[in-house]
Amino acid sequence: TKLNSALLVAALGDSAPQEIPEGYAAAARLAQPGRIVVMGGVAPGQTTDAVAALLAEYVRADRLIIPTSVDGVYTADPEKDPEAKKISCMTAQELARLAAGTEMKAGSRSPVDPLAAKIIERSRIPTAIVLGSRIENLKKGALGGHTGTEISSE
Repeated sequence: TKLNSALLVAALGDSAPQEIPEGYAAAARLAQPGRIVVMGGVAPGQTTDAVAALLAEYVRADRLIIPTSVDGVYTADPEKDPEAKKISCMTAQELARLAAGTEMKAGSRSPVDPLAAKIIERSRIPTAIVLGSRIENLKKGALGGHTGTEISSE
């Protein structure tokens, strides 16, 4: 995850601090309005989703962007179910219920892991789940106009 973080920081250019923080306090120091703080793993066993959600909660971020391998949350796995529909908006409670029924493992098609979903629900932070393979999706997730799934507290 550290190499991925470095590549993402380079791709984001001036939108992100060039330093990759090793912990939440260092990330909080780098957090500034309009800037995207990028981190890798912090604690063994935690997913990057959980790290991102905890950091957003810790710094009381205005917004959390979760890049994934799909372009949002779906009613079913779009790779397996041709009837799967993308959900454009949902509540954090709905996300937590959806994630609670998934097992997180390599290649999982869940939008976020159950711990991250519970942190998002608890912190009530607006969240965008976007396709992470396109840098412009991250910027749009932060600034508005993304085509992923918007997670709201209500």
